[in-house]
Amino acid sequence: MQHALLIAGLLLLAVFAGEQCAQAEPPAAHLVLHDVFVDAPCGEHCHTLASTDAPPALSPNDLVLEEEVLVRIRDRKFMPATVRVRAGRKTKLVFHNQDAELHVFAPGNLFDSISVSVEGNGAPEFGEQGFRKVIIPGDGVAELRFVLAQPGRYPFICDMPGHEMRGVIVVE
Repeated sequence: MQHALLIAGLLLLAVFAGEQCAQAEPPAAHLVLHDVFVDAPCGEHCHTLASTDAPPALSPNDLVLEEEVLVRIRDRKFMPATVRVRAGRKTKLVFHNQDAELHVFAPGNLFDSISVSVEGNGAPEFGEQGFRKVIIPGDGVAELRFVLAQPGRYPFICDMPGHEMRGVIVVE
């Protein structure tokens, strides 16, 4: 909540400063709110409001700055099978199971010792190292929120018997 109030205050300051600004050049800084880019007004003071150059310092419970990725499950396939996320960026990974049968998102040890929040009507499983998998019912949704710091390619599967579903998370 404090972050949301801070962002709202910065937006008001940016709007006020934009009215005061006489430069004709387009704005250079962007403020990212749930994948919506809001142009900050011109002027040097505006460039300190938000920067897309460095990864934001986020807590796993911070919902203000977030990248959302949707993966549909249909006909025993993850679509898309390759999921791209940014290292250091708060990510909301949404699985929508459009099949009538149960499916599982099982990422191996990708989330070992990483804080993961799971919402929706899926049934998550946690072990000693943290998040292990989530079972997603037919026409169900599972939402995972996390921050991955290490770039790389991380495979995931549906481990239901007979389901040969595979995908990969690419952290860039």
